[in-house]
Amino acid sequence: MSKKISFLLKEYFEPEKRKFQALTQFSKEDFPIRPNQCEWEVFESPERFSKNFKFSSRKRLLDFVSEVLALEDEINHHGEIIINFDEVTIAVYTHTVNRITEIDQEYTRHVDNIHKDVLDFAY
Repeated sequence: MSKKISFLLKEYFEPEKRKFQALTQFSKEDFPIRPNQCEWEVFESPERFSKNFKFSSRKRLLDFVSEVLALEDEINHHGEIIINFDEVTIAVYTHTVNRITEIDQEYTRHVDNIHKDVLDFAY
């Protein structure tokens, strides 16, 4: 068995035979997992993420906002939340640098997951 593994990894341990173009031989369809596309809009002055969420009931909207507020307190990063009847708009950026940072990207992923959970929850 160890001979098979060493044979498979032979090119890895022999630097002169390494092929760094290996990934270019594949097309996007060859990969089973694709990263999620960000569905948040990016605005300028300051650079920020923004997204509208629409709800079929006031109860779902309230659950969503409640969960987002709990997330914000947990990660100590707060966005701007605007509620307009059955719609919530959230904008977020890092105020200290006036632009989008990694924590904002994490925030958007968590908010999207909260939104999905609220929509999937049976009332």
